[in-house]
Amino acid sequence: MEIHYRLERPIAMDVRLQVEGFTVLLGLSGEGKSTLLKAIAGLLPASGTPFGGLPVQQRPIGYLPQGYGLFPHLRAWENVAFPLVPGAGRRREAMDLLARVGLADWADRYPDTLSGGQRQRVALARALARRPQLLLLDEPTSALDMATRDEILEDLIAEMRQLQIPVLAVTHDPHLATMADRMAVLAGGAIAQEGTPREVFAEPANG
Repeated sequence: MEIHYRLERPIAMDVRLQVEGFTVLLGLSGEGKSTLLKAIAGLLPASGTPFGGLPVQQRPIGYLPQGYGLFPHLRAWENVAFPLVPGAGRRREAMDLLARVGLADWADRYPDTLSGGQRQRVALARALARRPQLLLLDEPTSALDMATRDEILEDLIAEMRQLQIPVLAVTHDPHLATMADRMAVLAGGAIAQEGTPREVFAEPANG
């Protein structure tokens, strides 16, 4: 999937990159990584493809912001059910999604009683409820402790590959980029380099 987005505020950007499998966009803080995700999701004024011109509620995108954005007053299954069409099968569908990410037994727990990895999985199940064609992850390692980070991320990436949903994750964490199928580097409002992690780390553009 090719992504090409242009925006003027809050930072001028013209970004074109290929998203294949699990793709990581690496960049320093302040380069506009989170801004780009919000533009793709329709949360900021921007022009581009895919999905440009569609209102946010019509974009087939799953978006996991930093901190995951779970509603603290809703149980896990209620958070997952939030995007679903109201009806008798809503809880059942939410439970199926929680089962897919290994959290069916935690369905009645509130977010503040879950670990960082569990909250991430609830947020992922909620994103999948939108039946996305593209999944956006904003700094997915930020709320994970070092002891379990790799295990949680490996499980997450494996799930996305199994579901065959393209993923764009933005981060300043080079370690996450090593786990990607493809990576790109954002600098100065544009893509400075892209390719496989092996290619980019072996011959960095600024090297």
